[in-house]
Amino acid sequence: MTAAGGKRIAACSGHDDAGLGTTVIDIVAAARAVWPAIELADERFVAYLAERVPEDTVPAAALRALHVSDLYLACACVHGDPAALAAFDDHCLSVVDRALARLGLDADAIGEVKQRLRWTLLVADGRPPRLVGFAGRGALRSWVRVLAVREAWDVLRAARGHLAADDCVLDVASPGATPELEYLERAYGPEVERAFRAAILTLPARDRTLLRRHFLDSVHINELGRLYRVHRATIRRWLERARDHVLAATRAHLREHLDVPRAELDSILRLVPSQVELDLRPLLARRRA
Repeated sequence: MTAAGGKRIAACSGHDDAGLGTTVIDIVAAARAVWPAIELADERFVAYLAERVPEDTVPAAALRALHVSDLYLACACVHGDPAALAAFDDHCLSVVDRALARLGLDADAIGEVKQRLRWTLLVADGRPPRLVGFAGRGALRSWVRVLAVREAWDVLRAARGHLAADDCVLDVASPGATPELEYLERAYGPEVERAFRAAILTLPARDRTLLRRHFLDSVHINELGRLYRVHRATIRRWLERARDHVLAATRAHLREHLDVPRAELDSILRLVPSQVELDLRPLLARRRA
């Protein structure tokens, strides 16, 4: 990669940044190091990058924020490099199997979804392959995983008439729910519940009792104040502190025990409800039993 590449991306992005050439040289070299078997002309990749630099940004900073090695792979796939296509299967489609298995798909259905993905993402059928739409703002594998889940739901819908009602994954979906949310709830709901249970066990005995009395036994904070001989505002603070502790400990447990990409972990953490009492009820009931 030469300094000419930096001038090219500067021209493509409409900026004249003296330090841009060095940035381009560095990030292209890093991308090549990740995919040494892929053959991709520097100028072709620089032009591809330039198209994905957001307007009204400093190009060097914008480039450093992109998943450049993933864009390198995507660019090479779009241009039909055999090594890139093989790497895409190994790097991206290999993680689809586990994601779709969590939805309850069998091997044949997973194979169909993957074949559909190969066609829509990699084949130019009178229009650019869909992989061109990957902008590099997140990990390519996470992006493909989301598309795989959507494709899986299409497969399930098509086969719905052939599935028994008790076995159809669609029947558990709430109206208006997105495929991504349904996938996360189905795949990680049990782990979220285990994290809640572990978090509750870390609470001091008094806080567990307060949560149980308030959320399970429906004891009003005024009554709790009289019981503990403190003002109701103090009880409210204790409850809020206990609730915040449970939420923080739950998130910490999930970060420690789930081996998933950062983007997917952030989505899973959003499953931790803001109305924690709805999930505390069954857990506190088990503790009392």
